[in-house]
Amino acid sequence: MRSIETSAVSRRIVDDVIGVDATDDVVVLTDTGKLDIAETIAAACRATGAMTVVEIMPRTDEHGNEAPDTVIAAMTAADVVFTATTNSITHTDGFRNALESGARTAVFRGVTEDMFVAGGIDTDYERLRERTLAVREALDAASEATVRSPAGTDVTLDLRGQPAFSLDGYCHEHNDNLGAYPAGESPTSPASGTGTIVIDYSMDGIGRLDDPIELTLEDGDVTAVSGGREADELRETIEGADAGARNLAEFAIGTNPDARLVGNLAEDKKRLGTIHFAIGDDQTLAGETRSSIHLDGLVRKPTVELDGTRILDAGDLRRDRLDDVTGRDE
Repeated sequence: MRSIETSAVSRRIVDDVIGVDATDDVVVLTDTGKLDIAETIAAACRATGAMTVVEIMPRTDEHGNEAPDTVIAAMTAADVVFTATTNSITHTDGFRNALESGARTAVFRGVTEDMFVAGGIDTDYERLRERTLAVREALDAASEATVRSPAGTDVTLDLRGQPAFSLDGYCHEHNDNLGAYPAGESPTSPASGTGTIVIDYSMDGIGRLDDPIELTLEDGDVTAVSGGREADELRETIEGADAGARNLAEFAIGTNPDARLVGNLAEDKKRLGTIHFAIGDDQTLAGETRSSIHLDGLVRKPTVELDGTRILDAGDLRRDRLDDVTGRDE
């Protein structure tokens, strides 16, 4: 009976945000851990008259692992692709093939039924788009970011030549037709970074942390992982992957005031005033590093300066200062 509650949000996203209609061929990709989410999305798509196919694939081991070839072929042939999977396939060649073929893509990686009835997925998408685009413009205009946090993050990022994106739910030119739900972040892939990142709340593949994980960065690569048991777990994942797993793949700012901290990065990283970093593959974000993983980690109450202008102050987004970075007020 929970589907009665989830159906309203599904229809809103399918009809109003993604804009599925009867002319679309739709693929809803899922695995055995997310069949309930796939069902509510597929029902909403089918109600529009769209030809809707549900593809069930084996659950991958980690975020960033590639999908099977048969699934990739289906995604590439579709007009609209929904990925309701346990682990993200967003940062894979197969997903990028779908984007390059012109498909509108909607990512529901790790989303639970609870996220459909509470929190960031049920938000004011128009206001979210405005806020997220403003952050994207500031990131896109900046050459350097400095990031600090009470837990010990102190890192300088080189943003020169790297585009920023607006993951506000809608499929448009500022996100290469990519929507992610719950929506609400502006990411970029830094050209390089040096310093210390302290992941203090949640980490992909682990969930909510008992102890912070400290990453030491040199020239854009993770050179050390320290902390407790969970840091050991992350280090083992990195060492068991490939050379690209050490790459600083992403820096992103959360923009959704309705998103909650629940120990699941699908929603945690969208919360307004948080930031997250990712390691591993960055090609979906216009980077050049290939890896079999892409793992996000959340930082709370960050202070972020872009080219010397403080746009986040202990987790408080300063909308009045974004124009200072883009030069609009000149």
